[in-house]
Amino acid sequence: MTKKLKTISFYFSLFIFLMSWVSVPVNAEEEKLEKNISNMWMFVPKAGQSADFEKAFKKHVAYRKSMDDPRTWSVYQAEMGSQMNAYIVRACCDSWSDLDDYRQWNTKSKASENWRENVSEYVAHFERNRSEADFKNSNWPADVKYKYVGVNTYQLKLGHSEALAKDKKTLSDAAKSENWPYNWFWDESINGKLEMSLAIPYMTYGAMAPPEIKFSEMLAKHLSSKEKAKELLNRWSSHFKSISYNVYVLREDLSM
Repeated sequence: MTKKLKTISFYFSLFIFLMSWVSVPVNAEEEKLEKNISNMWMFVPKAGQSADFEKAFKKHVAYRKSMDDPRTWSVYQAEMGSQMNAYIVRACCDSWSDLDDYRQWNTKSKASENWRENVSEYVAHFERNRSEADFKNSNWPADVKYKYVGVNTYQLKLGHSEALAKDKKTLSDAAKSENWPYNWFWDESINGKLEMSLAIPYMTYGAMAPPEIKFSEMLAKHLSSKEKAKELLNRWSSHFKSISYNVYVLREDLSM
């Protein structure tokens, strides 16, 4: 696995997009029923075989539909960067118990066998990831419509989980209270990676233009203090080793 290919999973612990965090269920009986687990696959076709991959992928999607796949899979591709040939396939959301049920469905439907027989020959590399959605701090209604997803991916520092969670809630509460004109979705990795993702949906490129009122200005209004807002944003930035951004296109023709 090359270093460049490894970076793709960095983007969508989201999605992904999007996408990724550090928490693990504490109360198993309570959280195994909560539908907050995202499943994501990333596939890189062999050189020159993207068209063949897509053709075979569509046939495989049709097979899954015929077998009543209980998951709804969305497919994305990066708009920028060096990994635009990768296909990110994501389904949200399952409970922990649903993962057992899905394994049984997969065995009964022979979906994996169909994939190996029809699609895998065109794949040069693949990865599998799972993430845990933070619905309490997100603002992503079930009827959100979008064609693109902008994804911030954060590399977290050790020892910052508690402070990060507190600041994330404060920022999210402020955005909700002040009617920040965007939807957003927080996601955290459960693959052992110190990663977090923030996904924002858009219908057009024009919608990606900065709003008239900056987030920092909105936050200052909410906190009734520019200094408090600046202090919070500086503290927020201190939780991360690095931050990256990319835009992903929803491939509706490949999704199910």
